[in-house]
Amino acid sequence: MRVLILTSSGGTAHDAAAYAIKNWLSHWDPDGSASVEHLLEKASIVMRTSVNLYNWIQKHWPWLHKIYWRLVEFEDLVKPGTVLLGRNYFIRLLKRFRPEVIISTHPHINRGHFDLAKRILGKSLRCITCCTELDGGFGFSRNWVSLKTDKFWALTSEVKNEVIKRGFPVSKIEVLGPLFDPTFEKALANSTNKENDLNALPLIVLGSGANGSNNHVDLLNNLLPLAGRIRIVALCGRRASAIEQLNTWKNSHPEISVEAIGFQSPEQMANLYKNAWAMVARPGARTATEAISSGCVLIFNGFGSTMPQELLARYYFSARDIDISIKNPEDLRKLISNWLEDPRKHTLIQATYNYNRLKGNLDGIRKLIMELA
Repeated sequence: MRVLILTSSGGTAHDAAAYAIKNWLSHWDPDGSASVEHLLEKASIVMRTSVNLYNWIQKHWPWLHKIYWRLVEFEDLVKPGTVLLGRNYFIRLLKRFRPEVIISTHPHINRGHFDLAKRILGKSLRCITCCTELDGGFGFSRNWVSLKTDKFWALTSEVKNEVIKRGFPVSKIEVLGPLFDPTFEKALANSTNKENDLNALPLIVLGSGANGSNNHVDLLNNLLPLAGRIRIVALCGRRASAIEQLNTWKNSHPEISVEAIGFQSPEQMANLYKNAWAMVARPGARTATEAISSGCVLIFNGFGSTMPQELLARYYFSARDIDISIKNPEDLRKLISNWLEDPRKHTLIQATYNYNRLKGNLDGIRKLIMELA
């Protein structure tokens, strides 16, 4: 079976979902061929610039996404039933790889793209939209909904209800939960990977995107009064300069335990989630999905406002009474101090996470992809 997986690096969730699908397909169909294509970046300089702008805004001025998100919502107007920007590249890709199934993990690579692909490869081609969001409402992109898709893979019933409201046929929707990399799944299931030292200080993980965007120094400065009561791991993505900056800070503040680390493999991330007392991160879809699936208490970093697409994770968490957020570094110190003074508060939140763990239907996902070919 030949499967083409379309994604873009505008946000972590899309890439993570794409590579998880590819890696599972290598187990399910070892004689087949699965390929991940960053179509927006490769097919058109205009779209590549748009993705870079998205990531720059996320890193520097998240509030600008309130404007930018509304603009790109109408991106499909420039590709009515087809693709205009990057059209030739996509056609060459289709003719070269000749997929039997196309899976899109990004809202801007299914509406128009599926239409064109079926015209090029014929009616036997099957298309799947793998939606990486947790909830519907304001912030849910209209571009997720393509009537040319054969199946819509939703993570939650909330997303199913959203696309039904938008006119998508209920018969084509499958609520299958998330799919994680095989090594992530294995690490979560492996109890020996969890720290067993009862005397270890509570571990606070400061998250970042793959591009290393963070507020780590501001947070660390405010957490200094908690030295000796917590230990901290600061994720720095693929930015070596971020690790260097934090190591410089660490050398000036030896009284608090801080470790700066780079981009982590799925297995390493699973172990961090399992061992963390709490993680601080933007309310991105993938981090939120991984956290609630692993039972890791998540503190949403709302510095510089919350982007429209980030509201979806907060809707989902709010409905389960676990939407915890901070708007400035001092808020984090107060929150952690409160939990340290009264551990029952953290224990209750942890119990709520465990009760609401989100699980993927591995057999259902395999069946969805394999039987469509």
